[in-house]
Order: sequence, then structure tokens, then C-alpha cells
Amino acid sequence: MSTTDECRPLLFSIAYRMLGRVTEAEDMVQETYLRWHRLEDASTIREPKAWLTTTITRLCIDQMRSARRQREEYVGTWLPEPIFGESDGSPAALADSLGTAFMMMLEELSPVERAVFLLREAFGHDYDAIAEIVGKSAANCRQMVSRAKTRLGTMEQPGPTATEEAERLVAEFIQATQTGELSDLISMLTEDAVLYSDGGGKVRAAILPIYGPDKIGRMFIGLRRFHPDSPPPARFVRINGSPGVIIRGGDGNLSAMTFAFGGGKLKAIYIVRNPDKLAGVEP
Repeated sequence: MSTTDECRPLLFSIAYRMLGRVTEAEDMVQETYLRWHRLEDASTIREPKAWLTTTITRLCIDQMRSARRQREEYVGTWLPEPIFGESDGSPAALADSLGTAFMMMLEELSPVERAVFLLREAFGHDYDAIAEIVGKSAANCRQMVSRAKTRLGTMEQPGPTATEEAERLVAEFIQATQTGELSDLISMLTEDAVLYSDGGGKVRAAILPIYGPDKIGRMFIGLRRFHPDSPPPARFVRINGSPGVIIRGGDGNLSAMTFAFGGGKLKAIYIVRNPDKLAGVEP
């Protein structure tokens, strides 16, 4: 395997965290390598890894800018496309930047801010290298990271998800949804719990977030009426490296659920139902 081919997992990791879509990230990786192979003399590039990183970051910034209108016109809540498995192929040190809650926080940043923040905080690039990549000064990049930290700091940081306690909480919560005990469901949610559902306008899903343990609990109880005899089986899987669940509903459509945690309870529930984002689900 060539040195440039060894960079493929890194390039996908950058692109996915920038775009939140698997297919788009793969397209950006492909385009980056196409541009590499089109170089008249790639041997003159002293640092191929830096060239590839710069190219894919700039491609993703442009893609995010063009996708802004699509996001604005998206029906309901937009959630990142799930990656099924332990990780996206990136090192374990990057696991925390793969979670759904973290990816949702990144949506608050502009394309360039997101690139600068990720390159610095997730991938450990120095400011001079980042400045070269995004075409800004090192001082400007430092300010962007500081502003991003301040903005994201006003939002409660997601707790670790790849833990035994997280797996236990998810299993107990799914059991409670299947037995239909409202009090059990409510007791497992924080007072400020929120549920996000992404159907993309293609399948039934809550258009707006659902706030509060009582409303969330009653929503799950309400879904039980579609399965009066027996609830659909839940398949426990790793989604973005964290404990998740795949369920096929009575309408035949899949749902992929991930979670955020706080104080030993579930703080957020993310449900992806848009079939375009569930192509990676194994039969």
C-alpha cells in the first residue's frame, strides 16, 4: 500500500466529521485522490499527507457551503448519517468526536469554523498548518477555535458513551419501551431530556424535537399501539462507536437510535429514520 493510500481512513474521518454524511464523505475522498492522480508530477509534493489533508478539507468546506440551502429546506430535524460499527476507521483517540451529540454541536459552526475547530481539537494540527489549509492567518485560526469553544461551551458537553453504564442504560430503556411502563421510561430520562427524529420527509417522524421525559415517554407508549401483541425486536449495535439500537417498525421502516447521557440517565435520544441514511444497515 502506498503512503497516499494509507491516508484514506484519515481523509474519510475528516470528511465525515465535516459533512455528517457517509456517501458525501466517500465522494470527497474519491475526488481528493482523483486530483492527486491528475497532478503532473506528484513526486514533487514533499508531504503527500499534508497535500491530501488540505485538498479534502477545502473540498468539504465548499461542499458544506453548497449544502447549506439543502439543510435549510430539509424536512424536520437533520441528524448525521450513522456509521455502524466501533468507529469510522480512525484511531481510538478520535472516538469522542464521532458521537451524534458532538456532531450535532458542530452544526452550530460555519464551514470554515468547523474545519478549523476539527483540525485543531480532533486531529491535533498546529495553527500554522491549519492556516495554510483554510487560507487564514494562524492568529485568525486561533481566534476561531477560541470563539468556537466559547459558543460550544454554552452547550452542555456530551458525556462518554462507549461505557458499560451506557450499554446498561440503553438496554434497560429499550426494555421499558417494549414493556410499555411509562413510569420506568420517565425515570430513566433527565428532566431536560430531548428526542430528535430524522425522517427527511420520506417516512413518519417527529418534525420538531420532543422535550421533557413525560412527552418522550408518552411518545414511546403511543408507538406501542402499533404492536399490541409483541413489540418489534431490537437489535443492539454499535453506532458511531457508541451503544445504539436498530428497530424495524410495523410500517417496515428501519429506525437507528443513538443516545447522549448525563447523571446516570438518558439526556438525548437521536432517531434516524430517513432511509437514505440507513443504507449501511446489514440485513
